[in-house]
This record gives sequence, C-alpha cells and structure tokens, in this order.
Amino acid sequence: MKLGLALALWLIAVVVAIGNGYVGDTYIAARLGEYGGHAYKTVVLVVVIFVMGWLYARRTQGAEWFGAALGAGLLWLGLTIIFEFIFGHYVVGHSWDTLLADYRIWQGRLWALVLFFELVSPLIMGWRLNR
Repeated sequence: MKLGLALALWLIAVVVAIGNGYVGDTYIAARLGEYGGHAYKTVVLVVVIFVMGWLYARRTQGAEWFGAALGAGLLWLGLTIIFEFIFGHYVVGHSWDTLLADYRIWQGRLWALVLFFELVSPLIMGWRLNR
C-alpha cells in the first residue's frame, strides 16, 4: 500500500467533505429540504470517493494492486469513522446519539453508503484498471 498517497487523498477528501457539508446545509437544504440536502451531500461524497479510488488505483497498478487497494479502502474507512466521531463529538459538539443516528440506513440516513464506497472504491477502480 502507498500509505503517503492514501493519506494525502483522504486528507483532501476531508477538506472537500467539510466544504460539501457547508454547501449542502447552507444552500442545497434550503432549496431541497433537509433530506434533499442530505442526499445531495451523500452523492457528492460518493463521486469524490470514486475519484479518490481512481487516482489511487492509477498509482498502484500491477501485480500488487489488490492488497494496495484493500489497504487503502480499510484505511479510509477506519480514518473516516474515527474522524467522524472525534471531530463530530469533541469539536462540533454533536451528541453520541446524533452521531450514531447517521448510521441508521433503515431510517433513510445515507452515511453508511459513503463508508461502504470508501472501502470498495479503490477495489472497484483497481479492478477496472488491472483487468
């Protein structure tokens, strides 16, 4: 796994996600409602994640691509969950219940999709580039 590349891409994605959250909450939700804003933010993040996966896969082509892709996906997933809970609770001030509510996909919350695609996007893009 190219740890430096994986970390750099994840940090860029964090900055984009924070900006995306601001735009979604400030402008999009005002026009589409709270759930529309939530869906918008999710779709934008999934696109960003697939771009991350593609950029990572381009740099890790070859015989070792699968291990590198799996490592990056697990790293991104783990870092995001840790960041979400630490930043969300201690910096933003969300309660633990509020943070956990985002994982309730059966209640229409889409955050779990973002996490799923963080895990699989390097694998999907690696497979596409290495087949």
